[in-house]
Amino acid sequence: MTKTTSSSASSAKARLQATHGHLSIQPCFHSHAIHNNTPRGPADLARERTNASFKTMDMTEVILRGKENVVAQSLAYQMIQCDPELRMHQGHNYDLTRDEDHEQTLRQVALFGTSEQQDKWMGDIESWRVIGCFAMTELGHSSNLPGLETTSTFDRATNEFVIHSPNLTSTKWWIGMAGRTATHSIVVCRTLIDGKDYGLNWFIVPLRDRRTGRLFPGVVCGDVGQKASRQGLDTGYIQFTHVRIPRENMLQRWASFNPQGEFRPMPNQAISYAPLISERFTTLRFDQVTLSRSLTIAVRYGAVRRQGAHDEQILDYQTHQTMLMPGVAFIYLLNIVEREVCEKWGQVKKFAQTDTERFMRELPDQHGVAASFKAMMSWYVVEVLESCSRSCGGHAYSAYNAIPGLIGDFGVITTGGGDNIVLMQQSARFMISALRKVRAGQEVEGSVDYMNDYGRVSLITKTSFQDPRDLFSHEFVIDALKWASLKKTIELQEVLSKAGTDFDMVWNAHQTELVRMADIHTWLHFLIVYQRGVQREKAGKPEVYAMLKKMGQLMSTFVLKRHLDLFLEEGYFDGWHAKLVRQLFLDQCKDLRKDAVALVDAWAIPDFVLKAPIGKYDGDI
Repeated sequence: MTKTTSSSASSAKARLQATHGHLSIQPCFHSHAIHNNTPRGPADLARERTNASFKTMDMTEVILRGKENVVAQSLAYQMIQCDPELRMHQGHNYDLTRDEDHEQTLRQVALFGTSEQQDKWMGDIESWRVIGCFAMTELGHSSNLPGLETTSTFDRATNEFVIHSPNLTSTKWWIGMAGRTATHSIVVCRTLIDGKDYGLNWFIVPLRDRRTGRLFPGVVCGDVGQKASRQGLDTGYIQFTHVRIPRENMLQRWASFNPQGEFRPMPNQAISYAPLISERFTTLRFDQVTLSRSLTIAVRYGAVRRQGAHDEQILDYQTHQTMLMPGVAFIYLLNIVEREVCEKWGQVKKFAQTDTERFMRELPDQHGVAASFKAMMSWYVVEVLESCSRSCGGHAYSAYNAIPGLIGDFGVITTGGGDNIVLMQQSARFMISALRKVRAGQEVEGSVDYMNDYGRVSLITKTSFQDPRDLFSHEFVIDALKWASLKKTIELQEVLSKAGTDFDMVWNAHQTELVRMADIHTWLHFLIVYQRGVQREKAGKPEVYAMLKKMGQLMSTFVLKRHLDLFLEEGYFDGWHAKLVRQLFLDQCKDLRKDAVALVDAWAIPDFVLKAPIGKYDGDI
């Protein structure tokens, strides 16, 4: 054998030995290797559930608001699981083509009960001959409603409105069901009558022939194409070219146009935002649906996956706890806050029928709360979803483990970063306006009522906090956040009051701080509403109430930590205070970790809905 041949053989042998080493199961992994006959995952999850400080079903009843709803959800899941249209028993929806996914989605949408139910509800079923969509967002404008460009011009000669898209940016964009399916649309347009602009109104506009599905003349619709998720929905765009509709097709609850040609505009243009308040509060429920699935997967995987020198559950690592535990706490707070704000909005909506003056008085505050809650919570949900993804490692990139689809679903359904900026600025304008009223001697109410105390609060320069136990006090945290919110609002209101004709330029120069101001105010109101709502649970099971209170304390610390830079910049806290806040946050995350599995179990999501092998209930992943 030559020297060269011998060298090559030695090199090849070394490579084979290295490869063998990589493929060999190391001793420390034998206890939980995938080929082991007794995987540790099921035992790990069983132990976590046994050690929980509360009964899972008790918490489920709180989440679903009563035993009746728990039973109803269980029956609904059973129906879905057994129905061949609602659940794919073989394969996975990610393996379908876009057309196949769309057909499957429409079959699910159209499915309705037994023959007896169909006879009873035939009138409602027949309404499916009209499939609607909602067209507000435009290619160049979204939540900036004053900027919408689609027009509805009244033609007195024919007693019709003419719907028109004057340019490319006025194209209605990202409209669910518009691409292929919808027969009609509610279209938000600028209303032009006799050359005068009456602002925004809502119109029913036919898109397609109900029998043939063909688009009507002057209407162009199309699919926006591949999305990050929700491929089964034909999200699309709409353009109108002088499309005529009867005068009666204008929605006329607040604005009206009688047969004599007399137009009565809305008493306040803000009413055009009212239907959006319900939609924005509805996203709070979608936030919970998305987060509950993602966190269930991530927490269960964290309790089952072991790694490290001592074969630890990765959920025991501090970095894992700080990534996931705030999200677990947040979803519980959000559940209670969503109940509270929706009940409040329901009361305000009734005033539209019984007390118009009070309805108009409370509408701006409801709009401000809905706008800021949708924006702030969308942003934080994205943070939690990203944490869930990172905590599952490479498995999170598999579509079959659900997390990528959940992230995509959330992005498709909720607004993006730019739109949320608009919503937060709407909240900031409301805050600036409220402070201006207070300084003029008026009293404000609702989410900004703490501004009535601005005179006293503005004199405070430093926290009175000396005892670390103060951080567990809800009142202490609320007082600190009120100070921070008012500090920024006073500062920015004074800057803007001197802007004069340069107002827009000055606003833009302080836009980041205005959004920051709105963020503090929103978290403040969020915690206030939660504290009010959680008191309803005090009469229930003490273990459940104690856990809800513990999660509220963690989120309070989280919010303080989130804005520590402001407290330090303004001298309200010093370094000692900041260290205490950071350490308490770590301690609270570690403490909540003990109940993490039971807390995600309480959402009662079956495996067939979860659609993630790494998040299976039994832990056998």
